[in-house]
Amino acid sequence: MAIKFFDCKGFGQLEPNQVWFTRAGMIEAQCFLDDKKFASHFPMTPAEAEEKKIYGEVGAFLTVDKANHIVTVPTKALSDKGYPMGINYSTEKNYNQFTPGRRNFCMICGEFLPRIGFVEPGMRFTTNTVGWETTASTVFTTANPKFDSDIMYADVKKALEAGTDVYAYVVEGSDGKLVLGAAVADALGEVYTRVVKAYTNADGTKSFMFEVINKPTK
Repeated sequence: MAIKFFDCKGFGQLEPNQVWFTRAGMIEAQCFLDDKKFASHFPMTPAEAEEKKIYGEVGAFLTVDKANHIVTVPTKALSDKGYPMGINYSTEKNYNQFTPGRRNFCMICGEFLPRIGFVEPGMRFTTNTVGWETTASTVFTTANPKFDSDIMYADVKKALEAGTDVYAYVVEGSDGKLVLGAAVADALGEVYTRVVKAYTNADGTKSFMFEVINKPTK
């Protein structure tokens, strides 16, 4: 497995195109970011960088550990225990009037609690909080030695136009980001998606529309 993360031109964004977790009560909004995995400062301190902590990004999936009142990075160990996993759909805040826009927003520990929505088949959302499996040769057919996100995006668009299904799952090591071209056997949290469209965000940055589906058997 060789995962590369998509260049969001900042931080990840989310557009909930067709979801009903808010009105159906399929949410978790009373848990803290896990301070063992997420930074508590922005920018993060050298010590946090050394510990490989990350920022919380909208559009990433998080595992909910309700007993300990935290949401954390999905792992196979937690998935095997049956812990639920949902998408971070927290409302963005503009901290700096000179850098407005959703792509400049991320979350750190100790600010406010993230909002997590539990997805199910039929829901659709658009996000660029993704990665891709570089060895998925049926999708990523163009030579891309520098792992350029624009080349990856063009390959996905070409695959969809050719009628090729492009699946995406959260996997071990993806920090909760959907990984395009990942193997279904590696999917965590029983969340399965496929790419509906190579799309854009409201600010024009490249993104992908996903549909939540049942587990593929082929």
